Amino acid sequence: MNAIFNAHRGLLGARSSDLKSINFGFPYVDTLKILQKFGPGCVFYGHASESDLDDLEKKLKAGDRFLALFCEFPGNPLLTCPNLKRIRHLADTYDFAVVVDETIGTFANINILPYADIVVSSLTKIFSGDCNVMGGSAIFNPNGKYYSPLKDWARRELEDTYWAEDVMFMERNSRDFASRIDRINVNAEAICDVLKEHPLVKSLFYPRYVETSQNYEDCRLPEGGYGGLVSLVFHEKAQAVAFYDAVQTAKGPSLGTNFTLTSPYVLLAHYQELEWAAGFGVDPNLIRISVGLEETTQIVEVFRSALKAAESVSTE
Repeated sequence: MNAIFNAHRGLLGARSSDLKSINFGFPYVDTLKILQKFGPGCVFYGHASESDLDDLEKKLKAGDRFLALFCEFPGNPLLTCPNLKRIRHLADTYDFAVVVDETIGTFANINILPYADIVVSSLTKIFSGDCNVMGGSAIFNPNGKYYSPLKDWARRELEDTYWAEDVMFMERNSRDFASRIDRINVNAEAICDVLKEHPLVKSLFYPRYVETSQNYEDCRLPEGGYGGLVSLVFHEKAQAVAFYDAVQTAKGPSLGTNFTLTSPYVLLAHYQELEWAAGFGVDPNLIRISVGLEETTQIVEVFRSALKAAESVSTE
């Protein structure tokens, strides 16, 4: 969030403090709050759909102008991917910046820099994996239109306050980042194979299977996978409760840990606004899984067992 906040602050300083931003797609909570609270506000498109882009293009053609468009690739928790090619075209045509959060996709799986002016990422998550250090990154695209003014702003305004030992731990933790991503990609797909065919699972969200999968494929590296975040919705709330109670993983709200982590994400992140979230297709009973480094057969069996517990629940 520090990286997102400073990307927003930098664009306000480097471009204009009077222009609103765009939050495109259902975001992590604080991204939207930052854009709403600091500066002149934002326009929110919660579905990240082509019809949302149609509406945005209509506004742009009518003369509306914006500071920047902020999006996640993929989004959290629905794993949908906005059409970055079309967004880049609109940005070039109507002069706004594009800020993409690739925390979930990771630069080991995808390359979104050609479409972004700033790429932000939470290094606290899978880049570190070890749960003992925090950090974030903001990468300015050197080929981007706003690169020079952003660099000038950073030289004037940014102060390096990163604690030296945090830097050391982050560097150490990241050394096996690429191999960990490979393992997590394999584990996540194996878990999805179990979940996507199960009759109790109403919806499965994973970049490979959502409706916007082609947008992900357009940015996927030749050897890249689909990441370690999976979300699912059961047909009945009681089944979700039984599954969550039974699943033998760590349980908590983060993601990108080296161990698998399961959470009732929407209840934790949006408890005071469940109806609002549901309006964007985010079910209050959604279960989110951050996949770790366990042996594949072992972690698959963990989820098979949890599904059996859900099967035992009577919904009559």
